[in-house]
Parts: sequence; structure tokens; C-alpha cells
Amino acid sequence: MRGSYTWGSRMAVLRKAGVIALVMVVLWSGAALAHGPRYHKVRLVRFPRPPPAPEFQLPDDKGGVVALKDFRGQFLLLNFWATWCPPCVREMPSMERLSKIMGDRSFTVLGISLDKEGPKKVLPFIKRLGVTFPIAFDTSAKVSGLYGARDLPSTFLIDPQGRVVAAAKGARDWAADDMVAYLKEVISSKP
Repeated sequence: MRGSYTWGSRMAVLRKAGVIALVMVVLWSGAALAHGPRYHKVRLVRFPRPPPAPEFQLPDDKGGVVALKDFRGQFLLLNFWATWCPPCVREMPSMERLSKIMGDRSFTVLGISLDKEGPKKVLPFIKRLGVTFPIAFDTSAKVSGLYGARDLPSTFLIDPQGRVVAAAKGARDWAADDMVAYLKEVISSKP
């Protein structure tokens, strides 16, 4: 009897916790993909009802300020990362290649560094790697909090209207043929 009570209690807790928690776990694990089998390797979650991307303003690597509104009218691949995050460091060269591949398609890659030291730590790092796409500094992690980017790297694809159309948790090869084909398909699809 005790075993069935334990099982029943666990099921009751799961029911009370709701289906949303389970759906979020499945989405972020990459098990539920909102695209055909051809693109399963890209492991992006595409949202059928894209939510508005949270607005932000942050200092950038050019000594200015960058804001979400600066990218209206184009697609933005927003990547939260840090120099101390090994998966982030591994994916950075592929993001640079993607930036070069997609640069003429109304598409921008924007990296948002969560390094607390800001430009002092990040600028030598991006120079060493040859990163040319824009980098912003979220030293207080306020913007990453708005996006729910607690695990790094976390990446969001934002459409020209400022909506989050897809998201990825964890490192990717952003310049892989499947990824580039998928992004081109998303960009060419009608809103």
C-alpha cells in the first residue's frame, strides 16, 4: 500500500504543478521541436505565437549604447554569453561565421556579455577571437533576467517586429549548413 501511496502522491504533485512546467522542461531539453525532421539537428524551439521581446538598452563594444529598437525591421540573433562559459567560447567562432554569411539579409548577430568586469575583460577576448559582430555588456544581468537567460549560452531569434520567434539553450554550430538553411527559411517565411 505504501508504494501505491507514494506513486499516487507523486502523480498528484505533478498534476498540481501543472502541465506548463513539464512543457518548459521538454522545450528547453530540445525534445520538442517546432519544425520538420530536416531541421532537428538545429535544436531550436520555434514559437507559434511569438511573444514580444523585452526592450533593453546596454553599453556596447564601440563605446555607445545599443537598444532592441535599433534592430526593428530586421532579424536579430540575440546571444547571452560570458568569457568564463566554455560552451559560449566554443560557439563564438561559429556565430562570427554566421554573422558573415547572413550579414546581407537584414540579419544581425548581437552578443550580450554577462561578464561582471564588462569591457575590461570582454574587449581583449573578442579581439583575440576576431569577433566583429556587435557586443553589449549586461554586467548586472538585468537584461538576461528579462529574457530568462539563466543558463549560458542562451540565444533568441527576434523578428523584424520585435517578437521572439525561436530560442535555443546551449551551444550550437551556428554556421552549420542545417542551421543556416533553417534561419534562411525562418527569415523568408511570412509573419
